[in-house]
Amino acid sequence: MSSTHIEIGIVLASAAFGVWLVASLQRARQRSQLLEVGAAARDALTRFADSALELESVHEILAHTKEAAWRLFGCERVIAFEQGSDRGTWDAFVPGGEPLAPVPVHLRGPFAWFVHNLTTAARADLADRRFGAMRAPLRELMDRYQVDLLIPLVEHGRILAVVGALLGRRPTPLDRSTLMLFRLEVTAACANVKLHRQAAHVLTLAREFDLASAVKIALVPDESEGSSGPVSWAGHYEAAGQAGSDFWGVYPLTGGRVLLVIGDAVGSGLGGSMVAAVVKSCCDAVHDARGNLGPARLLAALNAAIYRPASPTHTRCFAALFEPSARRVVYANAGHTLPYRLAFEGGKPILGVLAGAGPLLGDSANPVYRENRTPLAARESFLFFTDGLVKSKDRDGEPFGDRRLQRVLASLNDSSAREIREGVLTEVAAHRDGSSLADDVSMVVVHCEPA
Repeated sequence: MSSTHIEIGIVLASAAFGVWLVASLQRARQRSQLLEVGAAARDALTRFADSALELESVHEILAHTKEAAWRLFGCERVIAFEQGSDRGTWDAFVPGGEPLAPVPVHLRGPFAWFVHNLTTAARADLADRRFGAMRAPLRELMDRYQVDLLIPLVEHGRILAVVGALLGRRPTPLDRSTLMLFRLEVTAACANVKLHRQAAHVLTLAREFDLASAVKIALVPDESEGSSGPVSWAGHYEAAGQAGSDFWGVYPLTGGRVLLVIGDAVGSGLGGSMVAAVVKSCCDAVHDARGNLGPARLLAALNAAIYRPASPTHTRCFAALFEPSARRVVYANAGHTLPYRLAFEGGKPILGVLAGAGPLLGDSANPVYRENRTPLAARESFLFFTDGLVKSKDRDGEPFGDRRLQRVLASLNDSSAREIREGVLTEVAAHRDGSSLADDVSMVVVHCEPA
């Protein structure tokens, strides 16, 4: 294997390690909640979490849930649902045992519904208003497979599987607390298996991509543009050398909210890429499992993932949560370049920044990140960027600078996210006039329409 492929393996292994570390932190938080449940439940959940780390497939993890459900709730019957080989189909089976009849077409609706309703469905609760049109198919699904609980396992907006169990009684408050922790533990175990499969797949593809391509796959989303309700975005990434250290990600959340994270690992070459890959992978791992994690708490979790007092590494990072229904943006800063905000009133551009400061990720064990809130204008755009954008130099060594960037933004009028991105990149390219980059360049434009 060439040195390039070895370096790719190191970068991806580092990313996997970061995800494992954040999963461990999340598991530690969940175990602190176990103090609220009984000793037997604490022992069963801890034993399941530890042993699940050694399993190699979702099928094996689902088989392992049978014993855990019996120890936790005394469930004599446990079944599992997994997506079938044909798109949209669902197979049913007894974990570790025989297959059952597949889910009929008219009962597949609840599986799509679970993606946006991360809650255990109990037969005793089906009269609740929140189940709405799903009440009848959920009841029929439970009747057909002789269960009274359906526990969805959802990760990154994708349903991995559903566990069905026969509790035989109305869930008590203690049962409900334990069920929530049980669902999180099983979901985390299944997601961990999925992560390892993806890492193995990317390593296989490494033979066809150079290091820069592999790093780009790890550090930026597959799609550079997207939208969620009234919020749209357009991003860009360009590495100055073979291995970049910038990263960004946009994550649509429930309720029309959108989370944006952008950052720059301090350091160059493979070392900076490894740190950036760890932080970006941690973002991917925690944003869905901790859907209510605000920007400040997210930065604190990322800091915990990379903080090493013996061998410190640092990363600049900015996290922003757009909440169009509340007409506000919530954000926190870890030593990153301040983003620009661009609004228009009376046909005139109004340029400002999302002001706020905080320590770099990895700077200390328990940093404090302040969470800032600011209202959204009726139509407003935001430019998030790493400092490589304004450091871009022409042939005489003069940087592009913030003044030029501000003039470009003010000239773009009330444009879309894509138009603003293309306008900025065009001016930067003209300034560079073919000269090489001095630093990596990442930018994301977010455009907010009225909700």
